[in-house]
Amino acid sequence: MSEDTLRELFNRGRYWEKVQAGQLHAVEASNRHPSSPKANEPFCTRSLMIEYREGGPRGEIIAKVHQYRRKDGTIGASGLPDPKYLLIGGVVYLLEDGLGDALKR
Repeated sequence: MSEDTLRELFNRGRYWEKVQAGQLHAVEASNRHPSSPKANEPFCTRSLMIEYREGGPRGEIIAKVHQYRRKDGTIGASGLPDPKYLLIGGVVYLLEDGLGDALKR
């Protein structure tokens, strides 16, 4: 699925808002240094993969997003999480950039 279509589904489902409201639980799945200069983020920024889970930290994964966390705690790049995986009605939607197999784990 294209980035634009996956983002549209993510935004329509209001996943980020649900995390902020405590309806979904955000679990950090990976935390590393970003790829420079591709990331174009300030020093000490971290590249994160975050899982959004239903029912707590061990619940079912319904979304996976990438985001840059800056030293001040804000989200870098667009300022919003970038979805890579969504589970909607039992159907998995993945980004078409070759990350599919890695994101299914």
